[in-house]
Amino acid sequence: MNTARRLMQVVIPVALVCSIASVSLAQNATPNEPHCFSVQVSLNDKSLEGPKAVVLRTRQGDNTILREGTCFRVPAALLKEEKLDILFTVPGSNVHFSAIPIDFFSCPWDVDLQDKKFRRGEPFPKHFRAKEACAVIFHVGEPERVFTETGCRSPAH
Repeated sequence: MNTARRLMQVVIPVALVCSIASVSLAQNATPNEPHCFSVQVSLNDKSLEGPKAVVLRTRQGDNTILREGTCFRVPAALLKEEKLDILFTVPGSNVHFSAIPIDFFSCPWDVDLQDKKFRRGEPFPKHFRAKEACAVIFHVGEPERVFTETGCRSPAH
């Protein structure tokens, strides 16, 4: 009887803690959830406050998505698309990426913006303007995917 009582004194509090933790985790979305992605942005190798909202653009129109915790959830209706454009604003810059495959909207993104020079080895065309270019690392699988685009950045007004 004493063993059963001691066991119950341990099991009940542990079960209670586990159930509270699972509810808390369900309420805070993470980029590991399906069709949830996060966006971290740096300018000249210094971290910026990431976007609070993004616009996902399809041929049918624009969809504004607000950040929930650390992630943006892609609406089910957009998951039928093969590619989406994404637009967002960070301090000093408007950013627009074109034709991003839908698979990349379920992983963390690191967006790199530079005013003068990007690191060597990033695949940009010759004679591009760094102030108008963007590099993104999609943290999906190994190796991580790097995407670069010119003309994706403009000054925010």
